[in-house]
Amino acid sequence: MKKLLKKFGGFIRVFYMIAPFFLGIYCYYPVYLEQADRRYPLLDAIYDSLKLYSGSTASGVEIGWLLQIARYLALAAMLRILVEVFNRTADVINRLKLCTADSTAVYGDSEYAGYLYGSLSARQRIRGADKFIGGASRYLLMFSEDEKNLAFFHAHYARMKGAEVYIMLNGVSGLSIGNPRVTVFSIAENCARQYWREHPVKSDERIAIIGFGDIGSNLLLYGLQVNLIDPAQHMEYHIFGDGSGFRGEHTELDRMGPDELVFHDGGILEYGTMAEYDRIILCEEEGAEENIRTLSRLLAAAPLRHPVYVYAPNGDIVSDLFGKERVICFGMAQEMASADMILNQRSMEAARRQHEDYVNRYGGMPWEELNGFTRGSNVSSADYMYVTDRLIAEGMSEEKLAELEHIRWCRYHYLNNWKYAPETDKSRRLHNCLIPFAELSEEEKRKDIEAIAAKKGKRAREE
Repeated sequence: MKKLLKKFGGFIRVFYMIAPFFLGIYCYYPVYLEQADRRYPLLDAIYDSLKLYSGSTASGVEIGWLLQIARYLALAAMLRILVEVFNRTADVINRLKLCTADSTAVYGDSEYAGYLYGSLSARQRIRGADKFIGGASRYLLMFSEDEKNLAFFHAHYARMKGAEVYIMLNGVSGLSIGNPRVTVFSIAENCARQYWREHPVKSDERIAIIGFGDIGSNLLLYGLQVNLIDPAQHMEYHIFGDGSGFRGEHTELDRMGPDELVFHDGGILEYGTMAEYDRIILCEEEGAEENIRTLSRLLAAAPLRHPVYVYAPNGDIVSDLFGKERVICFGMAQEMASADMILNQRSMEAARRQHEDYVNRYGGMPWEELNGFTRGSNVSSADYMYVTDRLIAEGMSEEKLAELEHIRWCRYHYLNNWKYAPETDKSRRLHNCLIPFAELSEEEKRKDIEAIAAKKGKRAREE
């Protein structure tokens, strides 16, 4: 039955395309037969019938209702032909793009998919629609709903094998993914990574995070890993919002010392006391209106010493309203969905090189065989590298830098619920190096110091 319907549909399409031509002949030929000066009336009728597809009719011939219908049908048919030609041309162009080493097919109905596609170079980008395009080097799945991304991945998994696949999922940790060619990301993670890179801490701070959804929790998670500037520092993170879920997921938060975490669960925000904080990050996710209301109360109730950082994915309308000297916006959707942010190639390549250097020195598994947790540890170290570079430029000693890197490594493990044990057992998330730097063996200390020396050497060569 389906084959019969398909054949019938094909017949209708063909009839629709050629019907105006035969209607034109039917209308023109009798007229031309009666004209004595016409030597080839049939050929003239054929010629003028073809002209109907351009929307023109023969001069000197009365346009009756049947010829008018033929004309409109011809125009519609020509439009369909042009669309088909355009699609075929696009297919050819896409096939040519598939020959490039970094061809990237973008699928999804979210606004982020559009931003990402626009940030890719024209020679590599392919906009996926209803039809799956096989043979791309990379696939990015950015539908507005997680279910759609997972359904697309499941439907085309076999055809995407061998390619790198990036999937936008909220609330799914990339560390749990076992396939080394699949990367799970979220806009919230990108936002947190970019925020601390653009607005790093340079001294001890009391930091207030107001709003603790995906953005707020990722800001805290990444901040704890990159805001390490001195082994004796004392940062305070005050979280205003429901942090019960975060504490349930990360059970070793008491190991973040000497930094301090204070959760103000569900408490009423005391606007008048907010002047005590060195940094206020407003990241309510309900919408711009909620942030504007909270910001207005903050600015009216307290003599703030520093600008307020406001999560504003749709632009800096907030700073335009309240003044750029008092408000700094972050998390613009167009920036968070750029190719640099989504693909994170600089950090990934730095992480890969760092791991390969470690393997060459001390042995270990190749990058392609690492699990998601270990790859994530290397990426965390690469994300911290810009802080290390700054501290190197400021003249910090190699031993202090190595201690900070060890603290970051410990925090990464603690944030993923590892614990100390005299004997390492990775299957139970136990490690014997989760101790203060001073208590490490000389061999382990040497590894960290050699890694810092390698980074300093690389930096000196680049300068």
